[in-house]
Amino acid sequence: MTHKTRWTSVLLLSVVVGMALSACTTPVTVNTAPQPNTIAVTGNGIAYGQPDLATGLIGVETRDVDPAKAVDDNTAKMNAILAALKELGIEDKDLQTSNFSVNAQQDFDENGQPKGTFMYVVNNTLTVTIRDLTKVGQVLGKAVGAGANSINGVSFSVNDPAALESQARDKAMADAKARAEQLAKAAGVTLGAPTSISEFTSGPIPFEAKGFDLAQAGGGGPVPVSQGQIQINLQVNVTYLIK
Repeated sequence: MTHKTRWTSVLLLSVVVGMALSACTTPVTVNTAPQPNTIAVTGNGIAYGQPDLATGLIGVETRDVDPAKAVDDNTAKMNAILAALKELGIEDKDLQTSNFSVNAQQDFDENGQPKGTFMYVVNNTLTVTIRDLTKVGQVLGKAVGAGANSINGVSFSVNDPAALESQARDKAMADAKARAEQLAKAAGVTLGAPTSISEFTSGPIPFEAKGFDLAQAGGGGPVPVSQGQIQINLQVNVTYLIK
């Protein structure tokens, strides 16, 4: 290899090494812009409204040593309940079976020993949506009169909660601004525009009425029911600039 060739090889090697080192070096960018001063607060808003929808869980429980007879008895009573509810104007779309079960319960003697026989328990639960709240008491009374022996509570709600949510949102934002202004005043600064807003809601919270006296409704008469109010709770987290 000549002297000139050796120098050319050394020069090419230096260029390759330099390029490799340059590729391995990541430029670091430092953000020197000052961070804005802010105040972060949480505002709360609650709105109340009248319910326009009710949902009831109406059930039938039957027992017999013969499982087929227990099911047949249960089916007959549930069919009678369905017929009674439809007479009150409840539509098919508002009647939904939410549970059906058959369980075998072993019989025991007075000493707690199994007797080798079983009692079969059949449960059938119907979820009923009631859109005319003036009929809630009639629905419960007629259902019990037709054979229902389990009422697992009635809940009241609103079909469209948007209006109540809007009221709660306005109250929450007003509460957040009042809190932020108070903090800014105490700190001797001026409140600016919001830079971020996030929302959390826990509503609507339905009113639940429970503990119906089935004996009182045994004749099929209306059951006294209180509708109460619907409550929507809403929170907003707001971050404001301060001047």
